[in-house]
Amino acid sequence: MMKKIILPCCFVAGMSLAQTYDLPIVFVDTKGKCLDSKVTEKIPATMKVLDGKTNNVADSAKGTRYDIGIKVRGQSSALFPKPGYGVEVRDEKGEGKDVSLFGLPPSDDWVFHGPYVDKSLIRNALAHWLFRQAGHYSPRSKHFDLYINGVYRGVYVLLEKIKRDKYRVNVSKLKETDISGDEVTGGYIWAFDKTGTNTGGAGSGPIDKEGFSTSDGLNVILHYPKKENIKREQEAYLKKYLNDLEGLFKNGKNGQGYEKYVDMTSALDYVLHEEVTNNADSYWCSFFLHKPKDKIDSNGVKTEGKVTLGPAWDFNLAMSNGSQPENGGGQGGQGGWNQGGGMGGMWGGMGGGFGGGFGGGMGGFSSSGNGWQIENSMKSGQGMMGMGSSLKAPNWLLGMWKDSHYQSELKKRWAELRSGVWHTKTMDKYLDSMKTYLKSAADRNFKRWPNLGKSSGQGDNDPEPMKFCNQGGGGGGGMWGMGGGMPMGGYNATTWDGEFEHLRKKMKERMAWMDQQLGFTEPAQAIVSEPVIHLPDWQKEEEEKAKEKEKEKQPKTTRMNELGRLSPTNYFEVNGNMLEVQTDIGGTFALIDLNGAVLYKTQIKTGVTTVEIPAKARDKHWIATLNGKMLSR
Repeated sequence: MMKKIILPCCFVAGMSLAQTYDLPIVFVDTKGKCLDSKVTEKIPATMKVLDGKTNNVADSAKGTRYDIGIKVRGQSSALFPKPGYGVEVRDEKGEGKDVSLFGLPPSDDWVFHGPYVDKSLIRNALAHWLFRQAGHYSPRSKHFDLYINGVYRGVYVLLEKIKRDKYRVNVSKLKETDISGDEVTGGYIWAFDKTGTNTGGAGSGPIDKEGFSTSDGLNVILHYPKKENIKREQEAYLKKYLNDLEGLFKNGKNGQGYEKYVDMTSALDYVLHEEVTNNADSYWCSFFLHKPKDKIDSNGVKTEGKVTLGPAWDFNLAMSNGSQPENGGGQGGQGGWNQGGGMGGMWGGMGGGFGGGFGGGMGGFSSSGNGWQIENSMKSGQGMMGMGSSLKAPNWLLGMWKDSHYQSELKKRWAELRSGVWHTKTMDKYLDSMKTYLKSAADRNFKRWPNLGKSSGQGDNDPEPMKFCNQGGGGGGGMWGMGGGMPMGGYNATTWDGEFEHLRKKMKERMAWMDQQLGFTEPAQAIVSEPVIHLPDWQKEEEEKAKEKEKEKQPKTTRMNELGRLSPTNYFEVNGNMLEVQTDIGGTFALIDLNGAVLYKTQIKTGVTTVEIPAKARDKHWIATLNGKMLSR
């Protein structure tokens, strides 16, 4: 007679007890409650995390336990059968609690990104890596395997949520009393985006519940401070600042003086990043910006906080992952510049509805035929889906694009990035390492989600539906209640390797096309392959943070208040023929031309060092390095 086998309580459905993973594993238990896109508020749950070199499903009970709140997140992606989730770690009182996950700096808010239509599994990770390579903060990422209520949900990506934090967007804290003078000038974090971003239901609800409209009609979705927390004077200041910037390009004005309002380095790097990733959502949604506070340093010199573009966000449909075969478009399938062109072709192809397709037919889904997609945005005068003109690229950014000085600086910056940290071989090393790292994980994921070789999107069936819900996945149905769903993913390789290598191929094609447009020839080898990155000793700093909180101190700021950087304590400034270098690590400072020749080299100490640019470097295009790594400007 066969004996009954009794499995331990920690057994997870659908997988063998002997299953060992090479990624961390997260187990979420919603205590019998449904977790789908109809749940608009975070529900209480528990989470256990296994994060060893190898992790066994049978050891779920041994994982580090956290109380959390969790809900489906995203806009169109919320309706995928494998959606993303917003997670808040909570204390015993139900309030947010900062914890480190997978070795990342502590926070209470995290994003579980579910790559479903991105069958390479790495588009978001690659995009954020590229932006960090340029010397800016972009959410860090870690892949992991996710279980919810005992059912395997596949490979997910842990992302830091964009928020004010000394380890993330390190703008100054705004107090209720900061309503005038320099104190009201920063820090702010907002996004140009659809309404409903903070309140649920993308594209729904009035803007005044989440932010305000600018004079050009753009939606300003407030992320810090949130609408319910911002003081009237603070909102009025930010609104006037943006309206003044927009006013530089109105009534026949040519935008003269925009550099007084916009951080130039971020305006170059953000645009180049959105273009090189060929992001379908460029500039009209998920477009985050922030503004540091005006500061006066110890020498009495005032530095004005400017509109700073970034951090980057939302690359599910980037890098040739649109709805058309090979992503359409000319130029070797690369289409044109991305600004504002994002969703046009997809919607325009749906019977010509919705106002000609998200802005009057703005080209293809992440590809728009010939030319730069930023220029296609200039041709579109209508808003998305008949929602007015709120969902479009900012006129001031379009105006900057047409400025000869901006174009000149754009070409120089592209040459710097492509000569080093964005060099093809630098990217190849990153992709090769990720391919090795994710090989076994991808096999698991696509056994769970057998969607290789076909378009995928909203309304797809879930082979193992979510427990405790009447429907599977993220909620079913089409985008914004239109029904039917929409297929995405224009290549649809039959293997993960095919998807991965297609991504690599399309990125190289896009880079080559941009090289041609910007008059650049990539060197045979990268001049410098890494940026100077500030890696905080957050364990030690957290102890100091508790002491600072007791003393009600503000987060530390740098002398120049350049807080949009990935390494805010290591950077340089050019003042005529002089260079001012700020560093907290010191070492060998060098200027290297784009052929790899060293033009100047010296040893510098921590703090501020002023050096004169040598004559032979003044007529050269060079990259500043510190200890062999690129130093951001």
